[in-house]
Amino acid sequence: MVNVNELLNRAKRIGEVIDQKVKEKKNIIILGHLDADGIASASIIAKAILRKNGRFVVRITNSLKLKTIYKLKEEDYDFYIFCELGAGMGRQMKEILDDKWVAIDHHQISEDEKGIDNVINSWQFAIDGTREISAAGMSYIVASNMDKNNIDLSCLAIVGALGDKQDQGEGRSLIGLNEIIVKDAMESGCLRVTKDLMFYGRETKPIHEAIASTTTPFIPGLTGNRDSCLATLTSAGIRLKEGARWKTIAELSEEEKGKIVEAIIPYLTLAPSATDKVKELIGNIYTLEKEDEHTSLRDGREFATLLNACGRTGNGGVGVSICLGDRDFALQEGERILAEYKYTLNNYVQTILGDEKRVVEGRWHLMIVGDGLIDEKMLGAISSILSGITKFEGKALFVRTITNDNDISFSARKTKGCSPALNLGLIMAEASKFDGVGGGHDVAAGARIPPQRLNDFLKVIEDRLREVNEGKRFTFR
Repeated sequence: MVNVNELLNRAKRIGEVIDQKVKEKKNIIILGHLDADGIASASIIAKAILRKNGRFVVRITNSLKLKTIYKLKEEDYDFYIFCELGAGMGRQMKEILDDKWVAIDHHQISEDEKGIDNVINSWQFAIDGTREISAAGMSYIVASNMDKNNIDLSCLAIVGALGDKQDQGEGRSLIGLNEIIVKDAMESGCLRVTKDLMFYGRETKPIHEAIASTTTPFIPGLTGNRDSCLATLTSAGIRLKEGARWKTIAELSEEEKGKIVEAIIPYLTLAPSATDKVKELIGNIYTLEKEDEHTSLRDGREFATLLNACGRTGNGGVGVSICLGDRDFALQEGERILAEYKYTLNNYVQTILGDEKRVVEGRWHLMIVGDGLIDEKMLGAISSILSGITKFEGKALFVRTITNDNDISFSARKTKGCSPALNLGLIMAEASKFDGVGGGHDVAAGARIPPQRLNDFLKVIEDRLREVNEGKRFTFR
């Protein structure tokens, strides 16, 4: 049963613990996951500590392994804060770090871990962390309990939720506890919510470039192809320039926006879910009012993409600096990283779509083999894009690659048409028990295993997918 009051009480206690460490001048390390939600989550806690003149460092990482925790213990820190990291490792962290840690998260955890006092996780309170609140949202609740003036950090929580694709309500709206955070952000004057076309770069890019940059939804023939977008819009009679200056989506009239949708529909009509894809083009826009309208920080989803770009290219520190307020060097560097990131993503997607050997089809799933192509840090971003492509719908999607230390890393996504009973987070957690680590949400999950356990891992995946699709009851084993 959902219990928001218990969540607030736990957040207050966790906040008091962090506050006490700050007062005691303890050396604090904040570890965040490298995606947008992890960076935003870590930055919210960092900002809350910074405002109290606390001592801390922030480290952004791809995953948390047991050996990493042992190494952390050897470093000169008095207290450890894990943000969107460590789900399923609570007992090990307690054994290694004693009580000198807290974990703030929203991934599914076992009943055993729900009882650990050092953990604050939405699932402890029967709140759906996949759809209703992100790790950044959980960090915001802790920060707002540390000081009510931290209400302005609600905008970072919104960025984290959008980065984790929690805009699953009608018209791509945020739901659950995220709605309350949206109200806080609007009350603080940092957020405005409107409905509009949802192309990437709607305020910052020329119209054809905005459409070419859009991956949700993925538009066959247009996504990643600026020339095709330009030709399509020009043929439709849409005026793309004002004098010598390229216009943006945000500047268009409602009539002009309608013409753009009409021009794009032919690229979607071959898909069985074309109507749904068209609906994805229009939805809630989360505008960060205090950000410059000419930067990627103005739109909440674009801000999230920038943080993803920083984290997944090994530049998490740049993302944190931007979240903490650097609008000079860090923002310029972030914009550069973002441009390269989008280019790399497009190359990955086009290579996969053009190489049938990289797509292995099973009865219940599709396996994308990214070995030798996809950087392990980019797996989550690639699997999210591919899961929205019509040709991959109807089956669970797994994307794999070889890591730098020769493990095999997987990112999994539910696609449209998958069984509602399918829970990828639980499946990946079970399958990775063979000397690996894994877990996540029902719709999106990941795992990392040693290569010698690959067959064991894949057998569990196949068995559980078969059980789900045959209507058998699935339980965590």
